[in-house]
Amino acid sequence: ERGILYAPDYVINAGGIINGAGEILGHYDREASLAQIDRIGHTLADIFERADATHESTNRIADGMAEERLAAARASR
Repeated sequence: ERGILYAPDYVINAGGIINGAGEILGHYDREASLAQIDRIGHTLADIFERADATHESTNRIADGMAEERLAAARASR
């Protein structure tokens, strides 16, 4: 209603987590990390498009996408 576009914090801060996870887990690959980090912008665009199309909040869309990704990761084990 106020024209504020909210970018969920865990999405925009994902780059630090991606980079740090590689370092902590002991298999840091700079190029792989940068490739994952590069996709954050695409993820945000997808969140904004879905929110606009469904008239849902960006945080609800992001939460749903995160749940979908976690379920897919669990299923691929």
